[in-house]
Amino acid sequence: MRLLERPIQRAAIRMFAMHRCFAVHVPNGSHLAGNAMARIKQVAALKKDGMSPGFPDLIIIDQLAPRVGVVECKREGLARLDPDQVTWRDDLEAIGIPWGLVNSLDCPIRILREWGWR
Repeated sequence: MRLLERPIQRAAIRMFAMHRCFAVHVPNGSHLAGNAMARIKQVAALKKDGMSPGFPDLIIIDQLAPRVGVVECKREGLARLDPDQVTWRDDLEAIGIPWGLVNSLDCPIRILREWGWR
């Protein structure tokens, strides 16, 4: 059985912590209550509060150096990004923010190595 996104994300947070990195969740996705009109109003309010669809799930902050990266979490084995996620990935990488995809339990270590952080 493949792991869902939430257990992958929680394991990644623990793994980043073991490697002296803070991993802060960005709650850009949510399950909204109410009828269609209520949900439309809630989404509009959340966007005014800074929610941006497609922004990566985790902000990674290195405790050993002043640097920041971002990570998108997916279910185990899933790597397909939606268009908003592709846009965020490309925009962040264009300004020098490291971006990574976590979709298995070994990804956090690989990402830190790819970024040259460990």
